[in-house]
Amino acid sequence: LRYWLIHIVTIPCIFVTGLLFVKTGLPYKLFGTPRSDQYFTTLRQQIPLINDRFQVTQELDYLTEGL
Repeated sequence: LRYWLIHIVTIPCIFVTGLLFVKTGLPYKLFGTPRSDQYFTTLRQQIPLINDRFQVTQELDYLTEGL
């Protein structure tokens, strides 16, 4: 009985805090990932892929010049 009394409160609290964490956009700020509407800009519509591992810096400069 004591187990369920504790978990009736804690499980919904964990769910609600996770939902608020994602809804506020805090993971985007913490981990530095772009939001879903920022992956493709109006200038760049292709997928940003790195093709040559020896020229990564040049390709990254080219892919991020419009950001």
